[in-house]
Amino acid sequence: MVSVRGAGHDVIRWFGERDKIFNVHFRNIKGRKLAFEETFPDEGDVDMVRAAKTYRDVGYRGMLMPDHAPKISGENADWVAFAYCYGYIRAVLQSIDALED
Repeated sequence: MVSVRGAGHDVIRWFGERDKIFNVHFRNIKGRKLAFEETFPDEGDVDMVRAAKTYRDVGYRGMLMPDHAPKISGENADWVAFAYCYGYIRAVLQSIDALED
């Protein structure tokens, strides 16, 4: 697992330029190792838009997949939280493409 919070986006760049990224669980947290809380992608400590741009810049062509999401209440809560994360990732990718045009 590669975490970009502590080491910065240089970690993505280092592994990506060597074609050593095979799977990305695109998630965010607040806190630090062993003392963190899961957040939605747009609420944590990592700049997820910058991370997505870095994956694109190094030529990563795999999936940015949602991972754990915070617990929410309501009907189908787990599915709703997952759908929010998936939609966020899709919107980030679309915005990156739009900014490049």
